[in-house]
Amino acid sequence: MLRSRYHLAALAAPFLCARVLAGPLDDAHVADSGFSGPTSGDLASVYWNPAGLGLLQGPQVMLGGAWQSTSVSVDRASIDPATGANPGSTNFPRASGSGTLQPFRWPPGPGGFFAIGAGIGHRFGIALALYSPFSSNLAMQPTADGELPTRYHLVNMRFDHTAVAIGLAIHASESIQIGVTTGALFPSAHLVFDEDTALGGATSSKENPAMAARYDLASSGIQIPSYFLSLGAQYRRGRLSLGFSYTTAPLGTAGLVSLSMANTQITPPGGAAGDLCPASTPGCLAGQIRYRLPSIYTLGATWQATPHWSATGIVRWLRNSAHDDITVLVAGPAALTAPGTSIPDHVVLYRGFTDSFDVRGRAVYEDKYFRVGGTLRLETSAVPASHVSAAAIDGLKVEPSVAAEFRVWRQVRMSAGYAFTYMFPVDTGTSVFDPRAVSACQTAGGDLANPACQAQSSGQARPTAAGTYHMWRQALSVYTSFGF
Repeated sequence: MLRSRYHLAALAAPFLCARVLAGPLDDAHVADSGFSGPTSGDLASVYWNPAGLGLLQGPQVMLGGAWQSTSVSVDRASIDPATGANPGSTNFPRASGSGTLQPFRWPPGPGGFFAIGAGIGHRFGIALALYSPFSSNLAMQPTADGELPTRYHLVNMRFDHTAVAIGLAIHASESIQIGVTTGALFPSAHLVFDEDTALGGATSSKENPAMAARYDLASSGIQIPSYFLSLGAQYRRGRLSLGFSYTTAPLGTAGLVSLSMANTQITPPGGAAGDLCPASTPGCLAGQIRYRLPSIYTLGATWQATPHWSATGIVRWLRNSAHDDITVLVAGPAALTAPGTSIPDHVVLYRGFTDSFDVRGRAVYEDKYFRVGGTLRLETSAVPASHVSAAAIDGLKVEPSVAAEFRVWRQVRMSAGYAFTYMFPVDTGTSVFDPRAVSACQTAGGDLANPACQAQSSGQARPTAAGTYHMWRQALSVYTSFGF
């Protein structure tokens, strides 16, 4: 019976859509040694612009990664204890969270990059790379009173995607290179949040932690990969270099990625830590989530002002706007009646992302033995202010960074860089999340033409996330390249 329920979940999932839980979706430090970009000609071009592989000379190896530490704080706005709406007499202490991305595992984790390739004659370039382009990791910490003010949107999350990609480039003319990268994305995830099972019941819209069910879902093992494609072109003439690339969302699925959450546990309201499964059938629950990844357009230009000085501008457009929510589906054996009755087996977590833009300006000084560069990055928010929650903290960000590279020995070079990201504080104003929509939809008899029912269907009928959000991040990257 468990198998049949799980198959039912798998059949229903294609009709559900979701997305990754953090903005921006792409890791800004993937394959960025502080000098790479859509106009460069190193192994990082597998990620930035495959046309750059046409500039490789002889066999090369590149490896390294970035360690990133993110900190956030959330000051929830007060709520009315009777309705759950803002403002009111119930106040919340400041909540804080943190997350670390690091590549020290195999295959390389978030921020890691490994590539091997070669230039073949003066006509072709080829490379094989391993990296993790889409990552998020954030755990919210309990406050002094042991509570979690962000529990209904996020307790903790981890989303990773390991990409295995091969790139090929060819010289179309003296000035033009074109290239293509094809690859597979292997996803993994862990997601923990609370669901208020009392909304719309006897307690109406009041937040009641005693009636919260804890959902803990994690993937296990190697998942079925998604496939993507990158196309790029590069033009070089005189002092000017131009590069353009397009990376698709996962192919054949309209950008959807499916994950089976084999390690699924639900702690019922007032229950002990663990899941609903009886002792005789531990691990009887199965879960599944689906989400989308964006397509990306990248444009870059480099001007070689003098033999030693160059300036580069990079613009990236991340197509996030098609992704609105994440849907969680849980199934268990027929004898387990709680899922679908007292415990929801279908939960929609609203996100409402929009497209975002990443703009970088970089100046580099280079001679035979070393180079040094500085970059200023500005990134627009992928999340409208009223949609921000602990699970999707994003706003306008500015990031200064510096990097230096030294020729250690013959064809061996090592680079190191440091970046600091500051997000301007986000005040949500009126939050799109409103718990009163549950009761309003019940009053309307579940009519989907009713705005309250539409809000419930889209995942907005949750405890409000109104408040002020802060985020800052540090990143330290180290890369080494070998030529033969």
